[in-house]
Amino acid sequence: MEKRSRQQVKLNQNGNESNYEECTASASASTANLGPGYDIFGLGLDVLEDIVTVKIKKRAVKSKNNLKIIIKGDEAESIPKKPEANTSGLVAKKMIAEYNLYNYNFLIEIEKNIPAGYGMGSSAASAVATAVSIDSLFEFNLDQIKLMEYSAEGELASAGVKHYDNISGAHFGNFVIVKTYPKLDFINIKSPKELILVVCVPTINVPKKKTEISRAVLPKKIPLQNIVYNMSNACSLVAGFYKGDVQMICDSINDCIIEPYRKKMIPGYDIIKNACLQEGAMAFTISGAGPSTIAFMNTKKTALHISKVMREEHEKLGIGCKTFLTKPSSGSRILSLK
Repeated sequence: MEKRSRQQVKLNQNGNESNYEECTASASASTANLGPGYDIFGLGLDVLEDIVTVKIKKRAVKSKNNLKIIIKGDEAESIPKKPEANTSGLVAKKMIAEYNLYNYNFLIEIEKNIPAGYGMGSSAASAVATAVSIDSLFEFNLDQIKLMEYSAEGELASAGVKHYDNISGAHFGNFVIVKTYPKLDFINIKSPKELILVVCVPTINVPKKKTEISRAVLPKKIPLQNIVYNMSNACSLVAGFYKGDVQMICDSINDCIIEPYRKKMIPGYDIIKNACLQEGAMAFTISGAGPSTIAFMNTKKTALHISKVMREEHEKLGIGCKTFLTKPSSGSRILSLK
């Protein structure tokens, strides 16, 4: 059922509908898994962000063909504009259907700055910003769980399944634990101030629906000992965030289940990882589903050096890359509402 209180559509002096009402929200890049926490851990990154503006206008006759998407920004060319194939489009279509908003025209403008398909939560950022904007425009006052459920609809476009690690990092910021059983819940923990990360994005082609492909390469059966190994590291990683202990966090970023399979899709992964660890990185792993990688440390000086090492190692492999120094983010934001 549609809920509108403050945001009644305005009429001009001639009785016609005025210009669109709009809300603009941003959500930042994120990394997922952090080694042992597959589909469980998310971390917002204070670097790069997608900005989404949702515009609405009342229409005289209801229509299910009421959604249009415009994409701009550095990564615009790689993003589908059809709502049913677009992360923001899937979020909007779900909310439109559940709240019977077919008596509104929706125009979604996406400023796409996070590279799509590289393990930096690109789809999650757009999805979160869209859900936040629609919630604000219609004053639904959704609780955080419901907001995340709508945001997860967007992951169907890139991963083929709903998952919550990146969207939780993009929305809540800092470190997030995703709990899906027996019911969905999120535990948000503030990150240590000293924690600094370097994300390396290789300049290689990635397939469409890369996340779905990256999930398909994972094993269906896992030895119990490997599960114990990952669980012990996941537990100590959580303890590290609770204690604000960067060393404990970094000592826990170890994975014997996912990394062995996904690293095969990243050229020179072992070489780059070993070089970074030898040169002072405290931990190194795949960012989300890759092919981006991420290193962890506790000083900016070390971060700048590791950034250089990453570029040099990629150059030796004949591969270009971009590196980003970042700290954990503080979550999604509403930039304007009018």
